[in-house]
Amino acid sequence: MSSQITHLAVAKRFVEKHPNLIKDVKRFYDGNVVPDLEPNKALSHYGVRTEKHDMIKYNREKVNPAKFLATHDMSDDFNKGWYLHLYVDYECYNHFLAQYYQRATNGEQVSIDMYEVSRRDDKYLIEKYGVSYYDTNFGAELQKINNEWDAEYVVKRRRPDYRFNLPYDFETLDQFIEQMAETEIPQK
Repeated sequence: MSSQITHLAVAKRFVEKHPNLIKDVKRFYDGNVVPDLEPNKALSHYGVRTEKHDMIKYNREKVNPAKFLATHDMSDDFNKGWYLHLYVDYECYNHFLAQYYQRATNGEQVSIDMYEVSRRDDKYLIEKYGVSYYDTNFGAELQKINNEWDAEYVVKRRRPDYRFNLPYDFETLDQFIEQMAETEIPQK
């Protein structure tokens, strides 16, 4: 969860709910996906770099929207999108997904479960919200990253002992998207 498609669904709903706040929608969408193009997520998400053996801790600590706000001009639609991305990730990992994964101890299992749920969600969100990687200027890069991710996780899923957990339904996902689309983007 919090795949690029999820971020684009939130961004689209944000623009629909706040039509006068965003002047350049494509630039806003670009800001919503660019943090995931950086291999060092702690750098692009303004958090602390921790080891991935504890995926819950890793995801919680890699995101710091307040640190981003302290260093960026929030009149720029690109930065508004980047901030929204960080805020959605923060809320996702610290509140939304925390309720499903709070007892998980196996970092690899959490990682695989999050992959599976994001792929399930992406199919649904593309159809429901009509969003695509190509709504941004980074469509080809996003497609390449996700193809690499698919190749990595298909190997992990083939293990005979593997069972993944899809922790929430689409109604719950829609509620999260609507809640995130109400986010107030601070102006400074």
